[in-house]
Amino acid sequence: MRPAWRYAAPSRGRARGPPVIALAELVFWLSMTWIAYALVLYPGLALVVGALRGALRTPVRGDATPRLSVLISAYNEEKAIEDKVRRTLALDYPPDRLEVIVASDGSTDRTDEIVRGIDDPRVHLFRAEGRVGKTATLNGAVESATGEILVFSDATGIYSENALRALAARFADPAVGCVAGRVAYRYGEDGTSKGFRGYQRLVVAIRNAENAFGDQTSVSGSIHAVRRALFRPSAPAFSPDVLDAVHTVAQGYRVVYEYDAVSLEDSRISSRQEFAARVRISVQNNNMTPYVLRELLHARRWFFLFQVVSHKMLRWWMWVPLCILAVSNLVLLEQGGKYLLFGVAQVVFYALAALGMARGAGGRRLDAISSMASFFVIGNAAMCAGAFQSLMGAQKAAWEPVR
Repeated sequence: MRPAWRYAAPSRGRARGPPVIALAELVFWLSMTWIAYALVLYPGLALVVGALRGALRTPVRGDATPRLSVLISAYNEEKAIEDKVRRTLALDYPPDRLEVIVASDGSTDRTDEIVRGIDDPRVHLFRAEGRVGKTATLNGAVESATGEILVFSDATGIYSENALRALAARFADPAVGCVAGRVAYRYGEDGTSKGFRGYQRLVVAIRNAENAFGDQTSVSGSIHAVRRALFRPSAPAFSPDVLDAVHTVAQGYRVVYEYDAVSLEDSRISSRQEFAARVRISVQNNNMTPYVLRELLHARRWFFLFQVVSHKMLRWWMWVPLCILAVSNLVLLEQGGKYLLFGVAQVVFYALAALGMARGAGGRRLDAISSMASFFVIGNAAMCAGAFQSLMGAQKAAWEPVR
């Protein structure tokens, strides 16, 4: 007769034991909460509160025309720079209240020569020797600016006729220190363009809502303006798109969004370009996160800190809960029920993303769902890659224009 203890071994279904299942469930639902809050709950809260407060809050605008210094960052932009400068000079703004400074980051083509050849006393060239990066070049160019308001642009953004007046009008409110313009895009037909279009619609809606109840958590390098007295140089490896907003709020001023100040840009034309750009952004974001937290904690800007964490940081690291969700869901599959459904949903989603990337790489037009899935996955994969590069000490001070 066999000993009874031979029949006491745990069943296959209990091999991992209750603690492992409990831990998997805990991290699964924490990850779901992170994702739902960042993608649904905070945007929904912003839209609802913004709509309620927006009806009661009238933006202050004036007809004043302060002196503007438009700073155009450029690296090897010989094909675009003359058109950009001349378009800027022709905008609807008093000529005697406007100067244009081209900030050349050690360009090696004819960019500098073209700027010097523009016969207009309002046009100036600031050249940084070597590739010091966009941020460091702009820091140097600001020192030579004479305007009360600094307007930051790039070499390819096409401004709406009234863009400068719309930006300047917001500074009639003495509480406003920085104004973010709106970037509109010409979309291509690559694998992520439709997804990017949908994302931009959400971005614009949230920006309008945040105007009503808080501040803008970032601005666009293509079009934004800052009071000269409030400008603080950013570290070369950091992004002024985030830090101009942080520095403004830390000094007690508002950052607002002006929908009517428009810069028209081309969207990136391939998934590869989208990935590379997002990696660069991720490296900058991760490198400057401790600085941003330190600045806002020191200034005690608690609500803006809540906005930055909710709107920015939880998205910068969205890849973390996504990975945890996938692994914990795999552990929980044998529990069946809702975990099986979630598992199937994840497989379908990532399959759609892979299909979208494959079809986009083959030059085929995509439906909106596949394109949005592709855009989401590429963006988060790039953020993950950038985070690891940052941990390894990578810096992304210099940039390469995509043409």
